[in-house]
Amino acid sequence: MAFRFSLAAVLKYRQALEQRELTALERAQAEIALRENQIHEAEADLCRLEQHRGVELRQGMPSIHLQDAIAQEHAHSSLQKELTKKQEELKIKRQQLLKIYQEARQKRELLERLRERRLGQYTRAQMKAEQATLDDLFLARRKQSQ
Repeated sequence: MAFRFSLAAVLKYRQALEQRELTALERAQAEIALRENQIHEAEADLCRLEQHRGVELRQGMPSIHLQDAIAQEHAHSSLQKELTKKQEELKIKRQQLLKIYQEARQKRELLERLRERRLGQYTRAQMKAEQATLDDLFLARRKQSQ
């Protein structure tokens, strides 16, 4: 008789849940990385705009262009702040997803340990039964030879 774990379906379900939570966690991490890249790009754009404005100011520029440049800088600064805020929200979400993933993993590991324990019990019982059969055969042969 082969080993059959009565909670195999539950274990499979727990594995699927854990995988789903891991995928969600990875997706959140990818979003954070994307947001970081966007923040760095916004910082670089803002820096370029400030340098360009500084060069134009030294050369002399009409006030309307100066106002446009300042408005662009403010827009980029606002975008950068918004991206940073969104990144912080994503980090909080990632922490929550990490907790959920860890709980799912612990529940799966608990069932796997239970399965391993039962498999060990089953294996020991099989070995004991096999040894008892061998002992009976040995004793039967011994009786016949006497």
